[in-house]
Amino acid sequence: MKRCPETPTGSDVDFSGHVWVQELPTGAEFRFRVAASGLVTFATARQSYDTATAVPPQCRLAAQLVSERLDRDVLESATDDPGDVTFCGIATRNEGIEFDWQRVPAFVGVDVWSGRRDRFLPPDSATGIFERLGVPTLPAIDKEVTAAHADFSQYEDPSTAPQSEWRDGHAAGVLIRDKSGRRAVVRCEEHDSQPAPDAREATALAAKYATDDRIERAAAALRVDAQAATVDAVCDRLVSEVARESYVDLFSDGEFVASLSAFRSAVAERVQQNRSTGQ
Repeated sequence: MKRCPETPTGSDVDFSGHVWVQELPTGAEFRFRVAASGLVTFATARQSYDTATAVPPQCRLAAQLVSERLDRDVLESATDDPGDVTFCGIATRNEGIEFDWQRVPAFVGVDVWSGRRDRFLPPDSATGIFERLGVPTLPAIDKEVTAAHADFSQYEDPSTAPQSEWRDGHAAGVLIRDKSGRRAVVRCEEHDSQPAPDAREATALAAKYATDDRIERAAAALRVDAQAATVDAVCDRLVSEVARESYVDLFSDGEFVASLSAFRSAVAERVQQNRSTGQ
């Protein structure tokens, strides 16, 4: 699977031609590829996974979104070899800048690698492909801007940064790309400087995050997706939501601050208590 392209930070890239500017959420590199059989392989920057349930909880909702929304028929009709294409994007998560996590998709598509063409497709093509496949992509702030007449430094100043589609106020960052492959990330707001979270006790974390209200919301989300709200399903959903929305508080260098298996067990116990009380 092709690695996602590296993107420098700053607005001083020598862009040319026509440029796209899109809102960029916080999150981690996340990729997927679809075999001719329709099976999807997922990958983080570190490892690949054969199923959505095998993906680590902080990225699992991204994998589930792709599995549920990807229109395989459209993909099959668009290419003779789906496995020749790598789809790159972001598994969105809280890295110190607050978003409305109910509005931000768990995955947003950014780039499309074509093995047949041996290149990443330009931003207009990549955006169109994700839209046709039914997969969320980055909101466009400006399309087809003439690079020679643009002042990209405006995005570095919060007072002139564009409004966000995913949070109150301005965008936290933007991705700038031209059609020749040049690209840059401009941060309109820096992440809050926070110390690495300390090791925690799994039972205490479960008591904090697996509240009755959160359990009910996880169960409701499953029912909306036409899934049974079993104890295991609610537990998996809640753990994945917590890992995504509170990532900055619960992970240090990519590792959970407690035993993840012990945390899941403690959450499952609280879900079981909630389900028993509600019956």
